[in-house]
Amino acid sequence: MQSTGFEVRYADREEPIQLAMQRLWLTGQILPVGARLFVRHDFRHDEDQNLEVVYSFMLPRDAALRKFEVKGEGFEAHSELRRVEEAVREYEEGLEAGHLATLARSYRDGVVNLSLGNLRKGQDISVTLEVLAGVELTDSGLRFRFPFTIAPGYHAQARMIDTGAGGEIELPASEFGDVILPTFQRSAEGLHDVGFDLGLRVGEVSEISSPSHAVRMRKEDGAWRVSLSPAVDVPNRDLVLDVRQENAGVQILSGEKRFVLAVPSTQFGKSENGPRKVAFVVDRSGSMQGAPMAQAKRAVEACLAALAPEDQFGIIAFDDRVEPFEHRLCKPTAATRLHSAEFLSHINARGGTELAAGFAAGAKLVGEGGFVLVVTDGQVMGTEEILAQARAHNVRIFCLGIGSASQDRFLALLAEATGGVSRFVTPKERVDLAAVDLFASIAPPVAAGIELTGADFAVLPPATVHAGVPWVAFGERADPGEVTASWPGGRLTFNIPAPDPAVADAVRLLEGSRRITDLESRMTSAAEKSLEPQLVALSEEYGLASRACSLVAVVKQAGDEAGAPPLTRVVPVGMPEGTEFDSYFGAVGGALPSPPMVSAPAPDRAARAGGIVRRRAMEPTSPPRATRSLMRKAMDFMEGVIAPAPAQAPPAEDIVMEAEASLVYGDEEDRLLTLASSLEPDGGLPGTSPEDRALKTINALLLFCSEGHTPTQGVFRAHVKRMVGFLENLDGLSKDRGVIVGRVVEMVRAGDAKLAAGSGGALGWDELERMIGA
Repeated sequence: MQSTGFEVRYADREEPIQLAMQRLWLTGQILPVGARLFVRHDFRHDEDQNLEVVYSFMLPRDAALRKFEVKGEGFEAHSELRRVEEAVREYEEGLEAGHLATLARSYRDGVVNLSLGNLRKGQDISVTLEVLAGVELTDSGLRFRFPFTIAPGYHAQARMIDTGAGGEIELPASEFGDVILPTFQRSAEGLHDVGFDLGLRVGEVSEISSPSHAVRMRKEDGAWRVSLSPAVDVPNRDLVLDVRQENAGVQILSGEKRFVLAVPSTQFGKSENGPRKVAFVVDRSGSMQGAPMAQAKRAVEACLAALAPEDQFGIIAFDDRVEPFEHRLCKPTAATRLHSAEFLSHINARGGTELAAGFAAGAKLVGEGGFVLVVTDGQVMGTEEILAQARAHNVRIFCLGIGSASQDRFLALLAEATGGVSRFVTPKERVDLAAVDLFASIAPPVAAGIELTGADFAVLPPATVHAGVPWVAFGERADPGEVTASWPGGRLTFNIPAPDPAVADAVRLLEGSRRITDLESRMTSAAEKSLEPQLVALSEEYGLASRACSLVAVVKQAGDEAGAPPLTRVVPVGMPEGTEFDSYFGAVGGALPSPPMVSAPAPDRAARAGGIVRRRAMEPTSPPRATRSLMRKAMDFMEGVIAPAPAQAPPAEDIVMEAEASLVYGDEEDRLLTLASSLEPDGGLPGTSPEDRALKTINALLLFCSEGHTPTQGVFRAHVKRMVGFLENLDGLSKDRGVIVGRVVEMVRAGDAKLAAGSGGALGWDELERMIGA
């Protein structure tokens, strides 16, 4: 497919400017704890005047720039790392001398301006950036997210302008300096093409999927590669890849005198039950309009059903105002849950995103040591100030982000800074299920007070481990050998192997990018000057760019003419998929509101957009026949029928994952969410008697288990755990019924798949007795 580039016009006449950043192409390797990426930008223009092209983009989570390479006909140049003032001066002097000059400079919020000056008519130039980035880790795998676009963001002092051809955002220079944001066009059609081809070096992979793009997977030399299935795509959403690993164990990457450990939380034990104080903080700003808002409210109702009787909860709805359900914490009784459902039913999307006010109200409600679960799109600017406020509250903040163009970097920092966990989903994914899954992680740590011996650590690893999230530690050791982690009640020893040349340099660079990201997140307006020397030292130690050090290169070419400054053109971007242009730029001169989301892409855009992709890469996904039969019978019992479509095993070596053309949610997921929301405060389903409640709860429990949800795994693990607890403590059953209940509980805890179901509708006590052999 031939690139169409994009067209902008002179302000003083109607002649088009044929400026084209023709393509952005992403390559590199995804590792167990991060990614080493190479982002190639291809530029060309056909005007008579030299141009300066400025491309703005967002860094991924835990990311930093290492270097860039500039190539053109007959030349190749490499960047140098300089302090910002020196790099800017070198770039400006190169422009004045008529030389080809390139500058990559980082600003607040992870925004980068890539400037290419004195691009000549007919000249083809490529700039390839090397980027070190983090990944979102879980015990069962990872999520990789790369920004192919940038989203508008809310700031109380920001101003917006509708130029007719697009929207522009002005930020206060006193806080954001001379950062340049792009012009936001209504559509990404006609802009530069994007694509990717990435390698996976993450151990044994059981499933690869993408909720954002149609992808092609293939094996090369025993390792998986993932690429865009169509030839090219448009830059209107982030790339999101999910990689699942079955029985993922400890992963160790060893470099030259450096190593990194990724240890599943299950290695440290299980979380102890205890009373929790939880505030659910729901973003009701305009950007949550449609499906995200409805799902967020349903998710809160389902999460309330997973609270134990001794827990306490509160609900905060926020936009540019804060509205609490109650001004105190409540017990999760049937009455308070009913009242909270009524409160949520009146919550509609509106206004801007004053995130700090939202979680501050939640923190005040739960007090020191409590938990705050925030559901938001995170489309805000000035995030360093927000992070500083979060650190002062001494509560653990769990973040669920929603969006096509992510603030994944910010929300990851917000959770990490407070000892919480973050997840970021696309608008095509179930917000409600993601919230329920994240809520299941809200619990006391599985291990605390971790101390390490056998290595040096420039930054101390986390002292606590939380359920579902691997414990990651970067360390230094001169020779291979043992490193020991010990804590009250446990001890683990890890064997650090000899350096692996394939990842040796990446280990050091990933450590550096994490340290730089963390320090930058603390650089508020007040603290910037005092922290700048530390940031310079980190940049120079690791050879990575930061807000204190930039990358620059100047190329002298024959025919350069001094004194003729180039015309500056900013590369426009399209509005992120699902974000309405008019929600930001509908009223000229107003304070910037937060944009509403469209619940689903238009039908003609969805096929190209990628749709929801969930397909197992190496094995069929259909459950055993007996389990499918049981699932149908349990659903019959709950007055609904689900007949799962048969799954097919894809080819083993070369897989193309076709995108779905629309946003369609399965009946199974909706019914499970409804059942989860129906649990009584004691963990069981409602009924007319203890035996009736036990039977209904068992049917629901078996349904959850048949869908892969157990007391320790799956989105609804907290609900399954509560149902098991209800059955274990239930009184008033006959001896025979008690035996059946006890046997079912044993089978659920053991993950026993040997369940057989006969014909008919509901599973009665006799069928259960025959099924389990009691």
